[in-house]
Amino acid sequence: MPNLATDRRHIAVARVVGTAAVATRLETGCRAEYLARSYPTVAAIMGRAPFMDLAAVFAAETELDDAQFPDWIGQHRTDQVLPYLSGVAAIDRLRCEAEGAAPDAAVAPAVAAALAADEWMRSRVRLHAATRFGWFSVPAPSIWLAHFDAALVDPAPEWRAEGILITRPGGTLRARRIGPAEHRILAGMRIGEAVDVATSAARALYPEANIELAIKDIIDSGAAATRRSS
Repeated sequence: MPNLATDRRHIAVARVVGTAAVATRLETGCRAEYLARSYPTVAAIMGRAPFMDLAAVFAAETELDDAQFPDWIGQHRTDQVLPYLSGVAAIDRLRCEAEGAAPDAAVAPAVAAALAADEWMRSRVRLHAATRFGWFSVPAPSIWLAHFDAALVDPAPEWRAEGILITRPGGTLRARRIGPAEHRILAGMRIGEAVDVATSAARALYPEANIELAIKDIIDSGAAATRRSS
C-alpha cells in the first residue's frame, strides 16, 4: 500500500537534486495510486491498467483536487463510452467520505417510535456524520452496488434515474438504492427542515410514493443521529 509521507520525501529529494522530470513522474504516479485507492469501483470497471492511464492523465494535466475526479471524468471521452462512470466515481467518493467521517451514534428506531406522532413530525433531524446520499440520472447506484454487494441489486438494472444512501451505523458501512421521495426527505433534513415539512414536500412531488415507509427506512438505515424539537 502506498505511503504518502514516504512518497512525499522521495519527491522532495528528487526535486532537491535537480531531477525535476523524475520528481514529476513520481508525483504523477503517486497521485494515480491514491486515485486507485479512492475510486476502487471505477478501477474495477475499467481494469487497473486503463484506470492508471486515465488517473495519470488527470494527475499530470490538471491541478484539480482529487475530489474533483468524478466531475473530470464526466467531461472526459471515457464517460461517452461508459456514461455511468462519472456517477460511479461520485459514489466512490461518497463512500470515502462516509468511511472517514467522525464517530457518531445513530438514533435508535425505538426512540422515534416512542414519540407521539405530532411531536415527531415537528422534529428536526440531524443526519449522522457519515450519512451520504446522491441522485443520478443513470443507474450508477445499481452498477456501484453490484460491486459493493452483488446480492443487493439485479445483475442487469433498468436504465433509469436512481438514488443511493450510504450510512455507517455502529461503524459498519451500509449502502442501498433510494427513490426520489426518500432523496427529497433526506435533502430536507440536511438543510434543517422539520420532518413534516420535508415529508409534505416529498408527498407533493411524488404522490405515488409511500412516505411513511420512506421515513421508516431512513431511520432503520442509521442515517439520522439526533432529533431536536422545533
